[in-house]
Amino acid sequence: MSIMTNQNQEKFLNHLAKRLGRDRKSGVTSPKHEHFPWDHLYQDLDQNGFINQFIKNLQDIGGHVKRVSSDMVTKEIDQIIVEHQAKKVITWDDPDIEGYQLEKHLQGKAEYVKWDINKKFDSLVPYAEQSQIGITMADLGLSETGTIMLFNQGGRGRSVSLLPEVHIAILPAEKIVPRITQAMKKIKETINEKGQLPSLINFISGPSRTSDIEMVLTIGVHGPKKLYVLVVD
Repeated sequence: MSIMTNQNQEKFLNHLAKRLGRDRKSGVTSPKHEHFPWDHLYQDLDQNGFINQFIKNLQDIGGHVKRVSSDMVTKEIDQIIVEHQAKKVITWDDPDIEGYQLEKHLQGKAEYVKWDINKKFDSLVPYAEQSQIGITMADLGLSETGTIMLFNQGGRGRSVSLLPEVHIAILPAEKIVPRITQAMKKIKETINEKGQLPSLINFISGPSRTSDIEMVLTIGVHGPKKLYVLVVD
């Protein structure tokens, strides 16, 4: 598939250059700018200010968010499981989540499965559909809009944040940045570091919502009905 994609890309770019009446250009470097039009935004906020802005903006759009210490994460997840009477929980197979030892902690409280790529995909998706809660690790939080950014690939299955009724995202406080421009920088750094993008990048702002039908706002049609973000200091 990768070879086919490269062939299609080359064919498209060669065709584009031909239509422009010039040869293909190579070795082009991105321009370096000293100033950006958004540099003046939020200059009065420090990291704590960004965290508070993120919490307020996420709550304003229907998200549930709580700032906790790392040793309180499992307790908060416990409370959410009890509140929703969850029987099945699915999580990313991610080393950062492993650090909270959820598998050990949830024994006897709820059935628990990780998105293990060594398991059959056809068994993981139905389990995610049947799960009441999906747990992920957010890569960034955007304080301007109360948005979380998730990189999906491998053990970080997209179904974990899309199919269960409730989505819990763990977000380290230091990963909260002002706005989408910092997210684009993070994406570019990922490309430079790994040589490719994740298979999917999700930007999630609050619970799933739609007003497509008669302009009536409906929650949870195309995704989770509730989003909980644990901002971890």
